[in-house]
Amino acid sequence: MVDPDMLSGVDPARRAGTMRLLWLACRRHPDPAEVSRALELGVDPKLLAAAAVRHRIVGLLWRALGSAGALDVLAGERSLLEQIVEIQRLRDVLLVPRALELAAGPLTRSGFEPLVLKGPAVAASYPAPGLRSFDDLDLVLPRRQHADAVEVLRRSGWSLVRKGARDHYDSLFVHESVPDMPLELHYELEAWYDRASSLRGQELWQRRQPAQLMGVPAHVLPRGDDVVMLCAHAAKPYHGFSRLMWIADLAMVLGDAAEGGQRVDWQRVRELTRQGRCSTAVAAALSLAALAGADSPADLRMLPRGGWRGEALRRLAEGEWVLRRTPPVHLRFALADSRRRRMMLLVGYTHPAPRFRGLEWRFRIMGPAVRRWRDLRGRGRGAGEPVGSARA
Repeated sequence: MVDPDMLSGVDPARRAGTMRLLWLACRRHPDPAEVSRALELGVDPKLLAAAAVRHRIVGLLWRALGSAGALDVLAGERSLLEQIVEIQRLRDVLLVPRALELAAGPLTRSGFEPLVLKGPAVAASYPAPGLRSFDDLDLVLPRRQHADAVEVLRRSGWSLVRKGARDHYDSLFVHESVPDMPLELHYELEAWYDRASSLRGQELWQRRQPAQLMGVPAHVLPRGDDVVMLCAHAAKPYHGFSRLMWIADLAMVLGDAAEGGQRVDWQRVRELTRQGRCSTAVAAALSLAALAGADSPADLRMLPRGGWRGEALRRLAEGEWVLRRTPPVHLRFALADSRRRRMMLLVGYTHPAPRFRGLEWRFRIMGPAVRRWRDLRGRGRGAGEPVGSARA
């Protein structure tokens, strides 16, 4: 496969066709006629396959091409993608439900009420198994319950790989029965120096509601809360909308709500967005979800237009970033609502794992942070070339 960032040798028309196909694949129900029109522009099969793998949307791309009878366009990449699709289907049917039961079951039987974020909670909105890729499981419990929950999981066969700490916000586990499905037990959503909004794990957990996920009793977020959380997750500073899978998640959740008659409470979304101070993240995510066919109120998609932030967000909304390896580094700051929060993110970017406390730490970080801020403001006015991020 080629590096998706190597676009110099790709014909502009084939580049446009490839980009269009990736966005069409993320629709809840891709239109075969639109897929065929995108194919008429031309497609680079190596670039298409590499981008689909990196964005974790291989199953969705396979479905879209299959709907138009166009799987042969993958040429030499078809065999590899077909293998990935089959593996994802097996994981969806066998591995993920087993991992969820092994994780949530012992906690529930011990009196805990873990909140399931993303993963199985989102996969329930997809129209068929095997369409969503899984890297891990994410459960949330309050910090005060974390230590006891860790012990319950350890007694249930989960091995603790990494404990929560000052520069972490979760504990990481693996289980020999599901070695390819690690578990992250969260008490927070991100470290303080990576916090782009005011959304907190404790507050999300308090809004949980019971549900059945893959036959396992669990707890999930109400629909409006889930939409805001998914937007904020995709816009995390170290994510920066670097995976199309997160946009597909939004498209599936919103589409499932519309089809099932359980429409999203958009007033609730507005309230949570305001409380969470994440209006830019929500606007950016919903704007991108619109490229994948998801409807949302226009006022929630209003993005800043002026200055370096406006330029960075304009480039994001155009959608061509799907063919590049990494988003522009200054995007991580543009997605934060307040100047104070952007400065704190800059501190975290300059010193990703602070080890100093008090005045000594403040003196050490402020000089490099201010210099980096000036550099990023200048870069934001320019071409916005892709730059690697500090943490994947």
